[in-house]
Amino acid sequence: MRAWIAILVVVALATHASAQPDPRRRESGYVGKDIPVLEIDDCPAIDPQIPQAELRRRGSEHYERGETLYLQGDYDGAVQELVASYCLIPFYSILKDIGQAYERSNEYEKAIGYLERYVLAIPSDAKPANQCAPDPQDDKANVIRRISVLQKLQARVFVETKPGGAQITIGNEMGRAGATTSGKPADVPGGRYEMTIERDGYEPITTQIDVRIGKPYTFFFELTPLRGQLSVLVTPSDARVFVDDRQVGLGHYDEALPARQYKISAEAPGRKTVTRTVEILPNQLHRELLELPANPQTGRRQLIAYTTVGSAVATGALLFTFEGTGLSGLGSLLGGTAGFAGGYFGFDDHLPLGTSNLTITSSLTAGVLGYAGASVFTDRDDVIAPVFGASLLAGGALGYYAGQKKDISPGDAALINTGVLWGTVTGSLFAVSFDAPRRVGAGLVLGGLGMGGISGVLLTRYFSISRTHALLIDIGGLAGMVGGLAAESLAYPTTSDQSAQADQTSREHLANFALGGMAIGLITAGILARDLDDPKLPVRPVIGTATGTDGRSTTTYGFQGSF
Repeated sequence: MRAWIAILVVVALATHASAQPDPRRRESGYVGKDIPVLEIDDCPAIDPQIPQAELRRRGSEHYERGETLYLQGDYDGAVQELVASYCLIPFYSILKDIGQAYERSNEYEKAIGYLERYVLAIPSDAKPANQCAPDPQDDKANVIRRISVLQKLQARVFVETKPGGAQITIGNEMGRAGATTSGKPADVPGGRYEMTIERDGYEPITTQIDVRIGKPYTFFFELTPLRGQLSVLVTPSDARVFVDDRQVGLGHYDEALPARQYKISAEAPGRKTVTRTVEILPNQLHRELLELPANPQTGRRQLIAYTTVGSAVATGALLFTFEGTGLSGLGSLLGGTAGFAGGYFGFDDHLPLGTSNLTITSSLTAGVLGYAGASVFTDRDDVIAPVFGASLLAGGALGYYAGQKKDISPGDAALINTGVLWGTVTGSLFAVSFDAPRRVGAGLVLGGLGMGGISGVLLTRYFSISRTHALLIDIGGLAGMVGGLAAESLAYPTTSDQSAQADQTSREHLANFALGGMAIGLITAGILARDLDDPKLPVRPVIGTATGTDGRSTTTYGFQGSF
């Protein structure tokens, strides 16, 4: 049977060889599509010395092997053998066989190319090779319809992006061929296209793709976020700057970053770490100024010491009624022990110094208030002492709560303490100066304490001073009092035979001179220390922009101030 088929093939080859068009002819392409190069357009040259009969024999062998491989499903091997057969004896029906082999292997563009060559190569007067063969003209019409069906096959393009949700557009000079979103396929005709991937907040991507009809294609793209400019200036200048926990500079940082949220922070020895969350917008400049405050001084140790002593004194005062029984002394011991234990285990390791100072000041102030207030109404020590002890405890608790709640600074606490101290001293000196009875003197002390406390609280609202500044004012007041007392001794020298009336007059002189010296000392210290915390010409770091001669914006760093 195979031999008979081979004979028919050889006869057909010999009959129609002269009817072939130029095998080297190629169809010209059109916009957006490349015409594939066919293997038959690159056939090796044939030695003219080989007889035609030998060429037919070789061509027949290649054709038979090609047919066998086709039936076995080896379409690539079939194509090679059929192309070799055609290159030796170019008979048009072999073009259809090659096209069918390519169609079975899903190489539709090559299949169309060979089927089109087959249609063009059929002579107008072609007749069936035998009674069983189809009419060439009818087969030509069928192949033309088959080509039309194959040409309608589309390539399937699947694009995945990170992050997802990108818009995919595929097109060329002929217009848009398809559009979809990442994660969903798009069917487009075979050809060459420009594919664009776009998503809000990310850089668009444009790439060239070549797709073949009937073929699937998969692409993956990681999108790059749009960028904005982040500029950070930190005080002090040696502070380390971090962006998303990554150190990026010292004192300042300026860089273009992908548009999104960032956590920026700065840290320096002896300073609090400052952390902020910033939003970088596309094509915009974001400036951030970080000022690192000094670490708060801790007052745990001093407050434990005061709690121990204060609890012992307060407990002893509360039990003063039982002084003769020894219960007051035992209570002081137990109270001091309880105060120490409570402070040691109850106070935080990082207890702010301002809270500690305010607690001590409030406790002592409340104690004085309790003592003086009770003295206004009674002369009994067994009543005054318990009131004093209870006031110490209540004032300390109130001061601790207020300090924690308001996060008071050491300077503010020291300023309140200064007001209370010198107000109380002033009231006491007035009591001595007027030789007031006990109840009147207690009232004067209460008045001075109240005025001093209110003045200190009001001053904290309008002034911000350091603990050292307040201490210098206190030293000035103390030095003024000492100077006043010294001036009194020079103005009124004492003698050994003074009477009681003279002693009273001497006390009045001492009180008056002490008041004057205290006032002069406080005022003088306030004036001399007025610039201790803030310079006369306050300056602060700033970030700005400057436009160069080329029109581009540049970030600038500097200082500004007023006087």
